[in-house]
Amino acid sequence: MSYSTRRYISDRENAEQRIGWNNEELQASELRKQFIARYIANFDTNLYKTQIERDWGYIAKREYRYDVTINSLVYGFIGANFITSATIFARKKMVWWTIPTFTFLGYYYWQPIFLQKHNKKLFDMCNVGEQYFLGKQRNEVLAKCNAILNREDF
Repeated sequence: MSYSTRRYISDRENAEQRIGWNNEELQASELRKQFIARYIANFDTNLYKTQIERDWGYIAKREYRYDVTINSLVYGFIGANFITSATIFARKKMVWWTIPTFTFLGYYYWQPIFLQKHNKKLFDMCNVGEQYFLGKQRNEVLAKCNAILNREDF
């Protein structure tokens, strides 16, 4: 993707996050997140039969790793450093246990937030066509999402 396309998608995701989601959008989002967890994040994408599925599965998994997992760890680490600095300042001695503890707590706090933000982009990356297994499963989830949202397509 070009820089301008990625910037547009990022701005759109940020706007959706600021505005918020209604209950129907959250239900559809939950279906998309389950699809991502089942067919991308917790699945070895090299096991897909065709090269197109393997390629797009790999790309979606890589984007998931960068946009959700690594961002969550970075935000957790930043929060842990802030808490560690505050603890050192308050107790006037070095405290190390706060860094790993609050890094992982921060990860578990930020991971669902980033997944909620990026789930539509990751779901749309799996649009490889009805003739492929990954595309067929995606289209089944898309039909359920469209029924929930009362739309033809989103």
